[in-house]
Amino acid sequence: MRSITADYGSRRLVERDIAEPPPPGPGEARLRIAAVGVCGTDRDLASFTAGEPPAGESFLVIGHEALAQVVECGADVAGLSPGDWVVPTVRRACPALCPQCAAGRRDLCLTLAFTERGIWRAHGYFTDYAVDRAGDLVPIPATLAEYGFLVEPLSVVEKAVSRALYVVQSPGRRALVLGLGPIGILAATVLSLRGFEVTVFSAESLDHPRARLLTIQNIRYTNTFGTGPADVIIEAAGSGELALAALRLLAPGGAMVVLGAREVVGSVPFLDLLVRNQTVAGIVNASRADFDAAVADLPRIPEPVRSGMIERFRFSDFGSTLYGNAGAAPKAVHMVWE
Repeated sequence: MRSITADYGSRRLVERDIAEPPPPGPGEARLRIAAVGVCGTDRDLASFTAGEPPAGESFLVIGHEALAQVVECGADVAGLSPGDWVVPTVRRACPALCPQCAAGRRDLCLTLAFTERGIWRAHGYFTDYAVDRAGDLVPIPATLAEYGFLVEPLSVVEKAVSRALYVVQSPGRRALVLGLGPIGILAATVLSLRGFEVTVFSAESLDHPRARLLTIQNIRYTNTFGTGPADVIIEAAGSGELALAALRLLAPGGAMVVLGAREVVGSVPFLDLLVRNQTVAGIVNASRADFDAAVADLPRIPEPVRSGMIERFRFSDFGSTLYGNAGAAPKAVHMVWE
């Protein structure tokens, strides 16, 4: 069956035929993959700055933002039937089953010996078929299937916002989101749904198509840095320099959650963090509860925003989305069913 793989021998992306997965065993389901989204992690995989193939193999089937339909269930599967639409979770528990993994919080794995489908030591979903444990699949209504591939990135946003709301000590409802990519737009949307007055900062022009996805929702967009203090800041720009600068805008008692910033050399205002009772947290991946929250919030996002976020590509067009500029839409999606 067709698969898009990161080949660690040639260090390039390769479309190759691999064997179909075996029939599902007890507690498993066989999936037909309908669509796969592309994000920054996939581009890191394409440049071989991230990821690792399964043990003993020389390639990794990429793709972790997937939408699939169940085609067959093994024995002892409850709550799923052929024809159901699902979104797979990404991370799998560490072999030692640390306390967090044992408690169902694989996103907080303590040993860091987890695997991640399509990213780290486990094949992903940029292929025709896959088999998963039923417990790793999140059912979604058929009415959401057209946008189901947004559930995985939205789950990361749900975790970030939940974390911020848990630790913030300011009573204010002002939020600043850094970045106008899919995570930034989704973060702004979720914060707006939670009753925040949201400003998004990024470098794109004010009339950029992505900016219009915010104005539809009455969310302010600016490309001038230095707006007023924010009680919650979500960093989704992938810039350590910008994250460090944004700390100066954090209100007393405020919380900043970092999603994509890399290492940076600079001065950290630790004294301000102490005196102002501020919190800075980093997160990655998402729990099952975050996936469920994403399924609940997805239909609350205005349809013009959902459709405007997406540009669809053919299965074989991976070169244009993983190496080049895929277009103005925030989220590139490859349709596996063509």
